[in-house]
Amino acid sequence: MFSNLLIIIGGILIFLGSIGMINQKDLYTRIQFGGISDTVGTFTVLIGLALKNQEIIFRFIIIGLLVLLIGPVLSHAIAHSAAHNKIKVRDND
Repeated sequence: MFSNLLIIIGGILIFLGSIGMINQKDLYTRIQFGGISDTVGTFTVLIGLALKNQEIIFRFIIIGLLVLLIGPVLSHAIAHSAAHNKIKVRDND
């Protein structure tokens, strides 16, 4: 029961983050929406799956730790590349 709730909440977080990415105007805000929602949403889904399938909980823990470590690094790398290529922050219209 609780594991199903975590999986649903994680899916909703990922979905709302995707909608937020589409609605934003500049690249840096899109990176923030995508990075946070995907990392937290995926980790929440993995916790739900780990509670549901306790035989392979160690695999879910390893995958969750990788998601928590790699997600922010990828967001930073994309933002750093955008800044290096001189993509400017868009002013409010």
